Amino acid sequence: MKCPKCNSKETRVSCTEDHGDFTKRYCRCLNCKATFRTTEKYLNIIENPGKVKGSFVLNSYQCKMIKKNKFMLDRNEWAAIYDVSKTTVIKAENWTESEKNKENLK
Repeated sequence: MKCPKCNSKETRVSCTEDHGDFTKRYCRCLNCKATFRTTEKYLNIIENPGKVKGSFVLNSYQCKMIKKNKFMLDRNEWAAIYDVSKTTVIKAENWTESEKNKENLK
């Protein structure tokens, strides 16, 4: 946590108060000796459920690179390069320009 006064990361929590649906933390900065308070609110719902099932995360250039595979990489290596699952790489191999046009119409 950063100090709001000097932006130092050297801070410590001195006291924590539980208020049911939220928590207050009293902190102090070890550099400038400033004190500040944070409030953490608990959520009962998931705000970011993730990607919709069936959504596609690679752009057309990445799909073309995977499809051409001029570097002779296997699916696991492509997945590591683009930080996606192996299933997404398989979808990219089968991806066509007509699918790109369908996505643009949505």
